[in-house]
Amino acid sequence: MLFNSLHFLIFLPVVLIIYNLLKNRLQKVFLLVASFYFYMSWNPHFIFLLIFSILVDYVAAISISKLEKTDKKRKIFLFLSLTTNLGFLGYFKYSNFFLGIINDINFINQHYFTEYYIILPVGISFYTFQSISYTLDVYNERIEAKKSFIDFALYVSFFPQLVAGPIVRAETFFRDLKDRQAVSYEIIKYSFILILLGFTKKTVFADNLAVVVDSVFKNYSSMNAFEIWTGVFAFMWQIYFDFSGYTDIAIGVARLFGYQFDKNFFFPFNITSISEHWSRWHISFTTWIRDYIFIPLGGSRGSKLQLHRNILITFLFGGLWHGAAYHYLAWGIWHTIMLSTEQEYSKTKLRDWLNQHGGKPYLVACYFFTIFCIGLGLPLFRAETLKDAFAMLKTMLLFNSDSITNSFQNFSYFQLILLVTITGFIFEKYRIKNMMNNTRSLVIFFLVQFFLLLCFSAPGSQSFIYFAF
Repeated sequence: MLFNSLHFLIFLPVVLIIYNLLKNRLQKVFLLVASFYFYMSWNPHFIFLLIFSILVDYVAAISISKLEKTDKKRKIFLFLSLTTNLGFLGYFKYSNFFLGIINDINFINQHYFTEYYIILPVGISFYTFQSISYTLDVYNERIEAKKSFIDFALYVSFFPQLVAGPIVRAETFFRDLKDRQAVSYEIIKYSFILILLGFTKKTVFADNLAVVVDSVFKNYSSMNAFEIWTGVFAFMWQIYFDFSGYTDIAIGVARLFGYQFDKNFFFPFNITSISEHWSRWHISFTTWIRDYIFIPLGGSRGSKLQLHRNILITFLFGGLWHGAAYHYLAWGIWHTIMLSTEQEYSKTKLRDWLNQHGGKPYLVACYFFTIFCIGLGLPLFRAETLKDAFAMLKTMLLFNSDSITNSFQNFSYFQLILLVTITGFIFEKYRIKNMMNNTRSLVIFFLVQFFLLLCFSAPGSQSFIYFAF
């Protein structure tokens, strides 16, 4: 069920009304059933996979909590949880990728594996990570195992964040489950602002930018550098509006049920460094790989070589999480190079001097250089193959003889990208909470959002990009 569908617009108020008519345990049971229905509306068969994962992690966590910390059986139950979750994820998402790798390195005989037709269950990357973090937190005694199966099942399958995040930590969800916030008028107002903003981001900006993005990435071979760069920056804003639009709706809807999720995006392109970008982009994911991969590997402790190794492993994992293809691995390597270079640059006297004396010109230069570097990585993320990505980069970096000679056909989209960039800076300064305290600004905001939705929404209901991950 898509947020931007008529089905959801009927589903949400019906669930809200019935939920508020019920009390205590019946509320939880009903919300769990509604969440299962939400998931089954896409493909009813995969509900059994979700329920099985929930059962395994529930039993594993309960069993771990009953054992002494020195008992080796705790590792057996942790292993059961990890192998079940990662096994399902590996089969559905990575089977064909690993078979392809075997085919690519098969120099011994002429036998090649054929690809299997495997349907990727929606949301498996998100709810798998969420469930794994719960079991690991119980194993490391950060939280207590939930005795109520209904509570744990609701944590994994709560419909606002089930299929595309944000990845919610167990301590956050169970905090609100135990002491559900009263849904006041202020919370309702704030929630509807977020939901409306999320719809505008998706249907007005992301879906309209998709037109030029799809065209450029499909026909890049006949385009010059300016057109490809326009398509790349259009994709940068498309994926931001698409994904942050989804999480705005998810956070807003969750607030209507009394659950307060943490912010998942914070103007991730208003930055002057790659590390700052990652501290603002898909925050629930970046903090997850930091806490469960980077830090257990040793984090920034140890030698310089160990630090760069940890960054590489973390971002190779991050690349593979986004997709099972060579170009996602290359995207992870590119971000490793940028972050490692930034780490080394941060220790130089030049950086200290420029921070003290560079002023605004230095910050502006840092901004454009950072956006340029992020842009160079986007073909590695969005292109169909690694070969396509390298061909686009060759043109973008003016290595082709006709890189700048062809006509520039996407100027209107170039203007739109400039507009949303400037708007992003303005909106960061103003923010939603400031608008809520100003009735005039709030009325103008609602009028503008409705105007944009009515006049500029892209036709049809397009799926969210992160449904594919």
